[in-house]
Amino acid sequence: MRSSVNDNEIQQRKNWNVLVYLTGVALVFMVLLLRLFFVQYVHYDENVQRSDNNRLRKVDLIANRGFIYDRNGEVLVRNRPSYQIALQATSLPRKKEARDSVFNRLLQIKDKSGERLFDSLSLDTAFQRTRWIKNRPIRFFEDATPEQVAVVEEHSSELPGVVTLIESRRDYPYGTLASHVLGYTSEISEEQLKLPEFQGYSQGDRIGQKGLEQYYDKEFRGKDGVKLVEVNASGREVGIVDGVDGQDPVPGLHLVSTLDLKLQKVAEAAIPDSARGALVALDPRTGEILAMVSSPRLDPNIFSLKRRERNKGWAHVALDSMRPLTNRAISGTYPPASVFKLVTAGAGLENGLLSEYKYYPKACTGGYQYGSRYQKCWGTHGNLNVVHALRLSCDVFFYQAGLDIDMERINEFGRRFGLGEELLGVDIPGERPGWLPDSISFNKRNKRNGWRWARGLILNLSIGQGQIVTPLQQAVLVGSLATNKGVYRPHFMKELRDEQGNVVKRYEPEIIRSGRMKESTHRVLMHAMDSVVNHPGGTGKRGALPGIRVGAKTGSGEWKRGHKTHAWYAAVAPLENPEIAVAVIMEAAGGGGAVSAPIAKKVLMEYFHIEAP
Repeated sequence: MRSSVNDNEIQQRKNWNVLVYLTGVALVFMVLLLRLFFVQYVHYDENVQRSDNNRLRKVDLIANRGFIYDRNGEVLVRNRPSYQIALQATSLPRKKEARDSVFNRLLQIKDKSGERLFDSLSLDTAFQRTRWIKNRPIRFFEDATPEQVAVVEEHSSELPGVVTLIESRRDYPYGTLASHVLGYTSEISEEQLKLPEFQGYSQGDRIGQKGLEQYYDKEFRGKDGVKLVEVNASGREVGIVDGVDGQDPVPGLHLVSTLDLKLQKVAEAAIPDSARGALVALDPRTGEILAMVSSPRLDPNIFSLKRRERNKGWAHVALDSMRPLTNRAISGTYPPASVFKLVTAGAGLENGLLSEYKYYPKACTGGYQYGSRYQKCWGTHGNLNVVHALRLSCDVFFYQAGLDIDMERINEFGRRFGLGEELLGVDIPGERPGWLPDSISFNKRNKRNGWRWARGLILNLSIGQGQIVTPLQQAVLVGSLATNKGVYRPHFMKELRDEQGNVVKRYEPEIIRSGRMKESTHRVLMHAMDSVVNHPGGTGKRGALPGIRVGAKTGSGEWKRGHKTHAWYAAVAPLENPEIAVAVIMEAAGGGGAVSAPIAKKVLMEYFHIEAP
């Protein structure tokens, strides 16, 4: 009896254990079913999206940047393909051990010479950046060769998250030619990203940083596109997703510039890269700039190289005491020297204070006594009228003329023809203003030094010693003096065209200063400029051309006691119907007629297709 009771208790305990076990199993299955329900139904869309994110990737299609051409259709700036090796954060392993394995395998890759292909610092920086940059590739090796890309692809199965990209980089086929005009591109900086004008740009974008590349950056950029691609477990693209429409990129606009490639080549060859100087050649009838040189030059291709070479090239030009990054043609400021005598003479003629028949009481005997001060002239010229004084560049004549005319009238005439503090508005960044001093501006500018305006300053100012001009202003001055039809805004953009060659925008010449004088004033000034070049005693006779009437003015700008003067030469041709104006300055080189006139002559000979004898 007792044994049967024990058997019943044992059986009941077993049944209870089975019931507890089955209940536990049922609860587990219930939890799994509920989880499956939430996964399959409640969070279905979210999970599908996550799955697609692991399998699919949105790839930005960078629009091709527009080209730059010369006025005759010759390519000055184009694009070239460039291989980049990068990390795709979403495809990298999540576990630290696996990520470290990818890092170490990259360090072990060597090129044909046995050298390590990637440096640890660049790799470490890139891996660190993947922690907060998820939506775009992070480049750690730029401008790779096809051989280097092939080496990486051989190890692709061991390198999840390492991708190869094909991008375009700017190519400047003529190297240093017109480098200050064309500019260059580089990756946008963090400081620039904070500025309102760069709204819509993102880190990694390449933008124009100088010259035309910067001024017309938005026109060159175009509009980026996008496509959806399928990737494998290593993050490598295996195909395009069917049935999903992407967006094709819209290429940037091409710029047809006013530059003349042949003329630019001649201008560059005429100024050695070892010298400091600048040249501007323009059409005074429209303001089109035909050639612009600033020496020394730089090669903008260095900014399209891989990081190490780019940094090395940048350090070289940035630390160069010759300042090759400065565009002297628009931002170099110099005294106008004797070229300014055209302004002094023009103001006197325009206001009836000078004429072809006026001679001052004091003939040039080598200097001029003003109070206790004796102001020298560079020669002994005797008694002169205004035409002879301009031809011989006599200082004594213009000392007296300046005192007679006064700076207010002289400065007004200069501003009328492009000089002064107001920018000309050329379409590349970096233009600096000039300065035409009077009593008020002189006192304000020199207040810290304790200098005050005195009438004796007019002696120096009347011969162009004390004002500030740029080479661009000098070219505009002589060009507009010769045409007498207004000052046109100097510019480089002739046309903007789309990918099919259709003209989207054409530059319309714009008059920005009155640039007119009396016919009698114009006739005397042109006679004088003609005499400077074509008279046997003219200071600019080395700039004369066979069969073409050239008018010009030379200048020697004093800048530091004991040093050679800056050599100026500003010319127009043909004098009777001007088509081209050229201004040349060579820093600390001597006399303008001896040094700069032959340089301008070479440019004019190329323009008029005159062969050298």
